[in-house]
Amino acid sequence: MVKMTELNGHTSRVLFMAQSPDGCTVVSAAADETLRFWNVFGTPEAVPKAAAKSSHTGIFNSFNHIR
Repeated sequence: MVKMTELNGHTSRVLFMAQSPDGCTVVSAAADETLRFWNVFGTPEAVPKAAAKSSHTGIFNSFNHIR
């Protein structure tokens, strides 16, 4: 593992980080009661609708949806 960059923005320690479903944005929550959204992976490439639809078929199709 190699450190690639340092994200500065919070005035207190970071408590939680999560990645967006599209995989491009990371959000961090800190003890200073702020949320920061970081665009660290660029914009996603456009996926043709036929390819996107076929990727959601299979045994575990129900796990991709929130009820």
